Amino acid sequence: MFIFLIYRLEFFQTNGISKRIISAIFILKILSGFGLIFIYTHYYKTRESADIYKYFDDAKVIYSAAYEAPVDYLKMITGIDSDSDYLREMYFSKTNSWYKEWDYHLYNDNRTITRFNALAMLISNQSIYIHTIFMAFLSLIGLLSIYKVFVNYLKGKEKLLIIFTFLLPTVMLWSSGVLKEGILVFAFGIMFLGFYRMIQKFSFRYLLLFSIGIALLSITKFYTLMAAIPGMIALLWIQKTNGKRPFLKFIIVHTLAFIGVISNNYVLFVLYKKQVDFQILIDGLTTQVGSYISVPNLEPTALSFLKNAPIAFSNTFLRPHIFEVYSPVVFFAAAENLLIIMGLVLSLIFINKRKISNYSLLYFSIFFVVIMFILCGLVTPVMGALVRYKMPALPFLFIIFIMIVDIDKIKRFLKKG
Repeated sequence: MFIFLIYRLEFFQTNGISKRIISAIFILKILSGFGLIFIYTHYYKTRESADIYKYFDDAKVIYSAAYEAPVDYLKMITGIDSDSDYLREMYFSKTNSWYKEWDYHLYNDNRTITRFNALAMLISNQSIYIHTIFMAFLSLIGLLSIYKVFVNYLKGKEKLLIIFTFLLPTVMLWSSGVLKEGILVFAFGIMFLGFYRMIQKFSFRYLLLFSIGIALLSITKFYTLMAAIPGMIALLWIQKTNGKRPFLKFIIVHTLAFIGVISNNYVLFVLYKKQVDFQILIDGLTTQVGSYISVPNLEPTALSFLKNAPIAFSNTFLRPHIFEVYSPVVFFAAAENLLIIMGLVLSLIFINKRKISNYSLLYFSIFFVVIMFILCGLVTPVMGALVRYKMPALPFLFIIFIMIVDIDKIKRFLKKG
């Protein structure tokens, strides 16, 4: 059914990539999602600790009301009166992840993926494999949306864009399973595409995409939205001023945003508490997972944030490295980090500023990646989690390299060699 949609819907008609290739990528994503089920089935000792299963099992509790008490089901799905004592005692008390021990007065994004599963169960016969196919399709839409924004500015580099947008192992694996990351990639992609098209030429279709993306990001991974907002404001400003001085405008917007963050005690406190709570959570698991990263202790102060930001960025940028591999999943992440280092070197050696066709998108990507990497590195002392959390920024990081590197220069260099 989904492959039929790929061939029929106008959305999947885009430059540089055929519908046959899109369909092949979709099948690869399904296989990757099934592989993730295998990993969580055979490498986690308890079902309650496996992210895929704990949200899926919580959804079964909600789905149990779909036919016996449909009003209760609708309340739990929509959030209307979902904090009532009755629903708490009847359903939520039987779940593992509906309530978080620490929520910092922010929306509990566990409920988003749980509700996704509870909705999908209406037609999936409670098969996690069917849910995986749905998630693979949603994340495919998100990645294709990102591809659509950049493809017209990377003439002759479409194949590289396909590889580094869709086929990075980390992106392929973590965006294809029944996890929050799949919804995140879908939401971010359609938000970004809707926004970029809308500032060029207003359309209600793109406004709808942008609105849906914003709404989903707000209840999935809010920090990803916060990392992108300054860049989107800068893009809008540049568009309204005919593209003049893009770098200066990005600097001004992000400087003001940074001042706002470090002067907000609540934001600093949340970052501090997330690191502390993460540390408490994994203290008992460190010897089992073998992936602990020593990170400097963060304090809820602007000075501590500034002091630790470079280390946080370098940890996210470079780790895990090849000597820290302890599992096949980490091996692929380490291999990606080698590619990142190679891309950085090639960008520095074979840069051609005259061939960069869109500096605004380049600066957006750079600032977004830096912010995401710092945020991930500040609060995450586990390599496995770090790989997942930085995943949404990876396509943008490699797109930076694609935009900067002059392929013709490399070809001339190789001929001389």
